[in-house]
Amino acid sequence: MKSARQSGLVVLLSGLLGILLYTYLHYSETGMFPGVENASGFTASFLLFSVIGIALHYFNRWLDQKLEWQRAFAARFITGYLANLALSFGLVYVFGWLLVSVSQQNILWKTDTAGDDSLLWKIAILLLTILFMYTVVYALLYSYQQYAVTQIETIQRERKQLELQFQALKSQVSPHYLFNSLNTISSLIYKDPQSAEQFIRRLAQTYQYILSTQNKPFVLLKEEVEFVQSYYYLLRIRFQQQLIVEFNLPAGIMNTKIPPLTLQILVENAVKHNHLGHDKKLFIYITAQDNTHLKVINTKTSSLADVPSFRIGLENIQKRYEFFTHRKIEIRDDEKFVVSLPVIHANVETLEQKYSA
Repeated sequence: MKSARQSGLVVLLSGLLGILLYTYLHYSETGMFPGVENASGFTASFLLFSVIGIALHYFNRWLDQKLEWQRAFAARFITGYLANLALSFGLVYVFGWLLVSVSQQNILWKTDTAGDDSLLWKIAILLLTILFMYTVVYALLYSYQQYAVTQIETIQRERKQLELQFQALKSQVSPHYLFNSLNTISSLIYKDPQSAEQFIRRLAQTYQYILSTQNKPFVLLKEEVEFVQSYYYLLRIRFQQQLIVEFNLPAGIMNTKIPPLTLQILVENAVKHNHLGHDKKLFIYITAQDNTHLKVINTKTSSLADVPSFRIGLENIQKRYEFFTHRKIEIRDDEKFVVSLPVIHANVETLEQKYSA
């Protein structure tokens, strides 16, 4: 249906252009504007340019698939212009030959212009000019369409990124998390006021980090590590010696980029999916492999029942990583649970361009 409407519009506009050109040529050759007696000329011009318009319309759509504007704009422009010229001149030649062969009289206007070189030059110059303008407008419309599509895709990506950020944020500011933290403060405030004060400071730092990064696609790894260290302090107050988190990261990757809350989600899920007790300690190691991958490794104790799947957090991380790298997150679940995250070495400008491209 849409294609039929487009074709109808092309026929109408091309036919009207043919009528205008016929009017100009008639006045140029005879010094008079065409009237009712030139109905055959109007009809012939309308039909000729309608055929040319339809032919150019479908030919250029085909050429767009064979030679894309994005890959070779200049080559597509030149090829399209030359091909449009050849196609249009060919149709005009065939139409002229048929007109002369079928009709014994000049149906365009009363003056005999057969073989008139000036007329042929006028038609050639008009076609050269019109087809050049057509190719330019076609290229501009295509560029605008691609720009609009790119803007829509950018908005969709940004929205998706923000949705993923919001999902990660929502899990960290949940009432359950705050309730556990307040219970811990309540138990410390009289027993160990100094630890309670330090706990409140660390809790405030974690919330400050969570809220300040909610709209950021990435942060520095060292910022994420500082946040996880504060988060680990809160967990250690709660679990004491039952939880050990160790960091072993080279200085050379501390200024690389990472989606916010990535390491924290992995630490939280390791705690959530393992039972911690006096005889069941949980060890979590955050390290690097060849400066190309971050590894979060946790030992495994007995699993807790009725805990949402760990895959939810992993899927969130994987989808956010897809905005910045084509390398996949690697997961190994055997004696230990290992998540390997590709290190993002690109600079801030490159990542911002990829995020908004």
